Amino acid sequence: MSHHHLHISNITCARGGEDLFEPVSCLLHTGELAVIAGPNGSGKTTLMETLAGMRPLASGDMSFNDSQQSALWLANCHYLGHKLGNKGNLSCLENLSFALKINQVNASTEQMEAALEAVDLAGYEYHLASELSAGQKKRLALSRLLLLNKSFWLLDEPFVNLDHAGCDWLYQTIAAHIAQGGAVMLTAHDQQKIHELAHHHIDLIVSQPDEVQL
Repeated sequence: MSHHHLHISNITCARGGEDLFEPVSCLLHTGELAVIAGPNGSGKTTLMETLAGMRPLASGDMSFNDSQQSALWLANCHYLGHKLGNKGNLSCLENLSFALKINQVNASTEQMEAALEAVDLAGYEYHLASELSAGQKKRLALSRLLLLNKSFWLLDEPFVNLDHAGCDWLYQTIAAHIAQGGAVMLTAHDQQKIHELAHHHIDLIVSQPDEVQL
């Protein structure tokens, strides 16, 4: 993969006109992992959605390879949030085919089957996504990472609903992506191994509203 970098400088996110957390900054290069932490309600998901272009910044700057053109950044990143993006009325293979089509990526049926096998969904190729368990739905969503060839992954609580084997697989997949020149920014609570792998730790500090002057 080519060398790229994402630079966020003193950015904040807001809800209802109030900043959620104190400004944060990070310079994330390919080959690196950044882990975002903070208490419930501190704005981790809002920050991830903002970085994925789904919400506007409240303040601060964000650039990719020193360019503020969002199209360049969005072409190089893949976001996976709490809403997994699976289509319940499509089979696992059809879900992957749909994701590849909207991202203008070509892959063979054999490659899609290999991605499903990698996430332990071999034998579920023709099962509807709505028929899968919560953990299997997460695995189906994660399988897209293996096919879309994006250098930057934005993952919001990717270990949720995974069993021990699934967590181990995801940790190894993230480590391999970084070793191969990719970059990952994710939120996580109790995954000690992923915190130890991280090059950057972003701790969100909840903003305190100004005291009312009487």
